Amino acid sequence: MKTTFLGKSGFKISVIGIGLWQIGSRFWNFRNNSIEKTCLEIVENAYKGGINFYDTAEIYGNGLSEKYLGLAIRKLGIRDNVVIASKVAGYKYTEESIVKAVKKTSERLGFKPDLIQHHWLPPFYSNICRVINIYEKLVDQGYVSLYGLSNFNEKYLVKAIECSKKYEPVSNQVQYNLGYRVVENNLINIMEKYRLTLISWSPLAKGALSGLSNPNTTAQKRDSVFKGVIRDRDLQNLLNNLANKYGVSKSTIALAWLVHKKAVPIPGTRNPARIIDYVKAGEIELSASDLEALDSVSNKYVTKWGSSYSSLSIMRYIPGFVQNLVFKLIDGI
Repeated sequence: MKTTFLGKSGFKISVIGIGLWQIGSRFWNFRNNSIEKTCLEIVENAYKGGINFYDTAEIYGNGLSEKYLGLAIRKLGIRDNVVIASKVAGYKYTEESIVKAVKKTSERLGFKPDLIQHHWLPPFYSNICRVINIYEKLVDQGYVSLYGLSNFNEKYLVKAIECSKKYEPVSNQVQYNLGYRVVENNLINIMEKYRLTLISWSPLAKGALSGLSNPNTTAQKRDSVFKGVIRDRDLQNLLNNLANKYGVSKSTIALAWLVHKKAVPIPGTRNPARIIDYVKAGEIELSASDLEALDSVSNKYVTKWGSSYSSLSIMRYIPGFVQNLVFKLIDGI
């Protein structure tokens, strides 16, 4: 498994990570008695394959994702050999609420996360600089080793970096896949300039790039990228052809393309057996001509969804107390 550094830090991570959104999630129809066993098998298979980077969030399964990820890490006895990332809900912007959130994350995991990320832009009436400075204090006070951002668009990413006084963020976790390439317009250039790692969420377009032809869960049914990608015959046919050529799955091809783009994809799954497809993506090398073909067939997705990054940007204009109420009512995502 190839590795890379997390931002400017000395933390070395595998070029493929694992996202744990699905663990305990109602949006993924996965809140049952098999969660603990499944999560353990996912982490075990991934670790054996050389994957050492695992991402979760406090709102995933209303804390269940953090709980079972932490349990798996501790049962396997691999804490010292992995890098764990989690996220604080974007509507939290005060020092009290952010510190409290990070403490609860540590309690659920059973250890401190290495990287904590602000999940989406804080409410419009909050001060971005104050939020960034709170995360710097978290590092200073030993709550975490690193902090990063998530779903920060071009404008606010630059602002966040300018606000930092002692520690810059090491990453920005954004939506990026063959069916959603908006980051390539400008955001990726800003991240390269400041040496931030691009962590790619939904790297398989919620399964549309892995072979699914119909949405099976709430997360998929509500996703316009998923719906567009499953209907894209040219892209699907090329993925099929390349998968046959290299003797791997479509998922492996889609993830390997992201690795070539210097992104760190964090695919998720409810099936531990699929981890082998993800591991292969961190090992194979696609030819220059095949990479060019993937670029060409998906080029329309550079601008189809807009010229600037906008995933979850709407959250900035929803009052924090409203967001908090909604997440409590739906019991996490």
